[in-house]
Formats: sequence, C-alpha cells, structure tokens
Amino acid sequence: MDQAVIDKLNDILRHEWTGVAQYSQAGFVVTGLMREVYTDMFLDSAKESFGHAKRIGQKISALGGVPTVERNPVKQSTDLTELLEIGLEFESKAVALYSEVLKMVDGKDRPLVILLEDILLEEQEGVDHISLILKDHPGSAVSGKSSSKVG
Repeated sequence: MDQAVIDKLNDILRHEWTGVAQYSQAGFVVTGLMREVYTDMFLDSAKESFGHAKRIGQKISALGGVPTVERNPVKQSTDLTELLEIGLEFESKAVALYSEVLKMVDGKDRPLVILLEDILLEEQEGVDHISLILKDHPGSAVSGKSSSKVG
C-alpha cells in the first residue's frame, strides 16, 4: 500500500489514541448533578476510540506499516460545557481525517473503504450527538436561536 495512506492512517491512529485519554479524563473529572449522565457517555466514547484505534492499528500492520504509539496533546477541563465542546471538536476532526483518507483509497481498496466508512459513520454520529446536546446551550459555540414560540 502507498506510504502516504499508511501515514494518514497513523494520523488517524494518533487521533484515536488521543480520544482514549481525553474522553477517559473527561469521564474522571465530571462532577455535580450531571455526573451520572456524562461520566458513562465520556467513558463509552473512550472505549469507542480504543475500538477504532484497534481496527486502524491492525489495518496499518496488515498493510505492511508500523502503527504509531504516540498521541496528540490532550485537551482538559473540569467545565462540563467545555468538555462537551472539546468532544465535538475531537469528533469533527475525526470526521475530517477519515474523509481525507477515504479520498486517497477510493477506487483502490474496497475493503479498506468499507472499514473507513463504517468508522466515519460512527464519528459523524458522535458529532450529531454532541451537537444536539449543546444546541441552544447558553455560551456554547453550537448554540443557536430557537424559532419556536409558545402561546
């Protein structure tokens, strides 16, 4: 396989390793009334990132490459809204990374395309999920104005 594809897959793997640490940390530090709701969500996201890392790392090896053990810097906060915004930024970056490598392999390796599309769908679901949580939240970068009226 093309070294550029392996390099891009390692960029994805580095990103997924970051997600394992970042989402785990968020699950550890969330406090208050919403802890019961968000701790599991963040820890489940860490598990999902690990699952993606596992699939991508195995694919890199199968293609003759060496999977990276490095990760990107972890963004941290103890503010729930900021943790959610960090998660949204993370998921959006994942969508971009998977989309980039898909363009590189489209028409060249159908099984790899299917693998990447499956993960891309999960990443986009993460963007959608967090966007809906943050929608109309005061102070959120995702907040929008509601057009509905009551009465």
